[in-house]
Amino acid sequence: MKLSYLDDIFRLSHCYAHNEFAQLREEILAMKDSLTYYFEEDGEIWGYNIMRNEPVSKIYGFDVLVVRFVLSSVETLHDDHQEAIAKKLVKHLREEMEAGHAYYNVRVPANIMDIYKTLNDELFDGLFCGGTVEYFIDGKPCEMPDDSAFRVFYPDNAYLTKNREKLSDVMYQAFKIYQGQYHISPVLEDKAGEIYANWIAWHCDNFEEGRVLVTEYQGDPIGVFVITETDRAVELTLSGVSPDHRKIGAYSCMIATLVNRAYAHGKTFTTSTQLDNYVVQKKWISIGARPYFTYYNVHYDFR
Repeated sequence: MKLSYLDDIFRLSHCYAHNEFAQLREEILAMKDSLTYYFEEDGEIWGYNIMRNEPVSKIYGFDVLVVRFVLSSVETLHDDHQEAIAKKLVKHLREEMEAGHAYYNVRVPANIMDIYKTLNDELFDGLFCGGTVEYFIDGKPCEMPDDSAFRVFYPDNAYLTKNREKLSDVMYQAFKIYQGQYHISPVLEDKAGEIYANWIAWHCDNFEEGRVLVTEYQGDPIGVFVITETDRAVELTLSGVSPDHRKIGAYSCMIATLVNRAYAHGKTFTTSTQLDNYVVQKKWISIGARPYFTYYNVHYDFR
């Protein structure tokens, strides 16, 4: 099966929800000159973008860069000719990474076999830091559970400023023992919890209405969602519930609120988690979410 691949889950979730990739291919062909690197083979684009992860780089004091592949038309099954093309792309990526003297997170699409197959030949010395699975809900609302015990709302700037430390602590505690890609990396694990807490701090400093969802219980914030939204999709980017207040329904109320926001505006809801984080995946499936995409996080330390 051939598809177009752009490491942009807002576009991908919409494409998979509607099983339509032709427009995405045209967009990729039109944007080729904006890519960090690309070449054309048989009229198709093979390339990637490299971008600096500003928040993570700031925490660690060195450049942490993210590599995202861009492919206008690619076969998901193995093909010898395609593998040779993929090897050419990954070989150039390795040369660029070696010259960059930075720490790289390469996001490898799991359903494009010839991409990650060539990593064993050209980028064999990486750190496997887990996989991420993406889910979506499109075209249907979510039944709202009983939220009478909670106050679920989008806070204003004054609330975020006042409760900045509390919200950061909720996120820090939620991810303190969570084994995400930053925790798995032996290079980044020591400060991994700070990464998630700092996302809340960033939203406090760069306030945008509707980008944070908070749940209070008995007057205290116990849950927080970070949201990203485009004209096609609403993404739950990051979520955290205080470990002392789990299994009382806060997460269910928050996720239903966000799914219904996407539905009300005719958008796709999308979110992601580590492959082995089955607790939240079961919750998503129970409200109608479907998995649509997986990628591997492979880190390379070329500092």
